[in-house]
Amino acid sequence: MKKLLFLSLIMFACLSLSAQDLIVRKNPKAEITCKIVEIGEDLVYYSANLGGEERRFSIDKNNIVYIKFANGEVLKMEDSMFGQNHYQDNTKNAIKFNFFAPIMGFSEFEYERSIKPGQSWTAAMGIVGLGFNTTNIDAIGISLSGGYRFYRSPDYYVRKMRYAHILKGSYVMPKIKFSLINAELEYSDYLGYYYYGSPVREDKNIATLNLMITGGKQWVFANRFLIDFNVGFGYSFSNLKEDAYDYYELGLIYGAGTHFTYSSSLKIGYLFHDKKQPKVVIPQ
Repeated sequence: MKKLLFLSLIMFACLSLSAQDLIVRKNPKAEITCKIVEIGEDLVYYSANLGGEERRFSIDKNNIVYIKFANGEVLKMEDSMFGQNHYQDNTKNAIKFNFFAPIMGFSEFEYERSIKPGQSWTAAMGIVGLGFNTTNIDAIGISLSGGYRFYRSPDYYVRKMRYAHILKGSYVMPKIKFSLINAELEYSDYLGYYYYGSPVREDKNIATLNLMITGGKQWVFANRFLIDFNVGFGYSFSNLKEDAYDYYELGLIYGAGTHFTYSSSLKIGYLFHDKKQPKVVIPQ
């Protein structure tokens, strides 16, 4: 009985000595069997047997996928550039207004929400007719659009690098837009390169689908105010015929007609948190 107990204690001691931690590294991909010594703010320090001696090493936390300790617990590491916990103080929602749209005869409002660092989605609604009529076109209608933004990441990374703000920077965004517009257009008989006869004005219900790639830059000030400038290019598919006098003007403003189209906008916006942030009380 005493021999069995003694052997059990020896086996337990051997297992305890052989139990080691495991670091799973990103680049180059590898598993490091070691003993974790310290987890610092930027580096993880560990010891491993090399050349018959126990030596101490360090590794950048951004280069670690996770650490598995000898007792089975797993600690996942977040990259300082893309870890969401590093942006807890950033406002992740924005309401925007297309600043120059009313001059073109419509108003547009947009909502943007950050999903994770470097990516967000947007949804917008435009009201045609809610603005100043500076053209010869009388139109009313509505447009709905949405897109997915990819914010530019840096060309190279250094330790502790992060976005200045989760919604700030240059971006590219695939975008889709659907519009329903009722407009009074002017038509005329068309022969070759010439119009002839008296023009006729006619109400037309126009449905338009725009598929675009938009690029731009967004600036954020004091975590509350933003300016967003962008330009976009794409294709427009519509039931509007091209024999109307007002075709090109309508296509320029609302992207109507079946042709190559482009857009540009300057938006101003207000940013806000998902919920009210708790106040931190510092003892005097």
